[in-house]
Amino acid sequence: MAEAADCSILFISQYFPPETGAAPTRVSELTSRWSERGHDVTVLTSAPDYPEGEIYDGYSNKWMYSEDRDNVRVISVKTIPASNQRFGRRALKFIWFMFAAVVAGLWIKRHDIVVSTSPQPLTGPAGWLVARVKRSKFVFEVRDLWPESITSLSDLNEVILRPLGWAIEFTYRHADRVVVVSEGFQEEIEAVGVDNEDVLVHHNGVDPEYFDVDESDWSLDSDIVEELQRNFVVSYVGTLGKAHGLSVVLDAAEELDDVLFLLVGTGAEADALKAEAERRSLDSVQFAGRHPKKHVPELLALSDAALVHLKDKELFRTAIPSKMFEAMAAELPILLGVEGTAARILENGDAGITFQPEDGDELAAAIRNLRDDSFFREELGKNGRQLARESFSWNQIALAYSRDLRAVVENKSN
Repeated sequence: MAEAADCSILFISQYFPPETGAAPTRVSELTSRWSERGHDVTVLTSAPDYPEGEIYDGYSNKWMYSEDRDNVRVISVKTIPASNQRFGRRALKFIWFMFAAVVAGLWIKRHDIVVSTSPQPLTGPAGWLVARVKRSKFVFEVRDLWPESITSLSDLNEVILRPLGWAIEFTYRHADRVVVVSEGFQEEIEAVGVDNEDVLVHHNGVDPEYFDVDESDWSLDSDIVEELQRNFVVSYVGTLGKAHGLSVVLDAAEELDDVLFLLVGTGAEADALKAEAERRSLDSVQFAGRHPKKHVPELLALSDAALVHLKDKELFRTAIPSKMFEAMAAELPILLGVEGTAARILENGDAGITFQPEDGDELAAAIRNLRDDSFFREELGKNGRQLARESFSWNQIALAYSRDLRAVVENKSN
């Protein structure tokens, strides 16, 4: 049953499809479902160029253009194209979008509520300003903790980081609600003065039915299908970035000459990983590059296990990588090299094997465990699929989230 259509939502996000990855997928899945429930939804984003820094075919880098997708109005503003490997230009791109989003947000009609989402943190100040000028409610969605996400992986000067920290803390404190994707983020948010009742948890999720594959009609090249069918395949589908510590794959591959490691995606570490794999003569590690979203269910269906991994950093103990949910939906056992919140979810659902992050020996041992016991693999996969359906379905998440947004608009929880 549709909710009242008078709840209008402006969702500000740097990333949106056709860009791929957790951030654009989340925005698309939520906003399309909110529209289905009767909400008037507008997404304010930038021209698509992530992650290579090249504008997608069929799109142009205009100052502003509007289109309708799944009954959602999508307004895109001009961007400064930047790849993930060019930090300075990416920072400029983020700052540019903050100002462009303010101008566009003030130009378009008023909405009842403005939602800004990270991982690009400067969407927060932009959304707050638009909401205050328009007298709308404001929700800041935190998908990564900033500036902690930067400091854990780089040595940037404190002079640069301090203003960013001030801006983010200001946004936390002045938002009507802060939405987090992991319970582990709550303590950090509350530490800057946000009341516990003003922090809402809405996880990332998955559409389980999207991962139901018709094996009689592969869209992948037949040579790829045949090669994957011939091997025991451990796949990693996602960004090959600095946070992901994927040299662990190379370490494990040196011990397992009868396992094919399939790395699907691009990122800042892709070239270095390829070079190192070549230096070690690791022919069992294949780099598939970026694939369209429609290929992901098939690549997972052709795999025997899915790898989810982050570096062994304190910050990542609060993270819940969204690729976990995709593997669950695909009924794949998960090899998880992430401690903390993600490990608890996996262990409680009995949906995979955990190993010490960045430990190639432990990863190799976990793979052997799965490779040698098909019944165990099948049991873990079925458990994951059930967990995805019962606890991490986008339908459930979008419904609960929309109810919280309506409560904010109507001041029911004040």
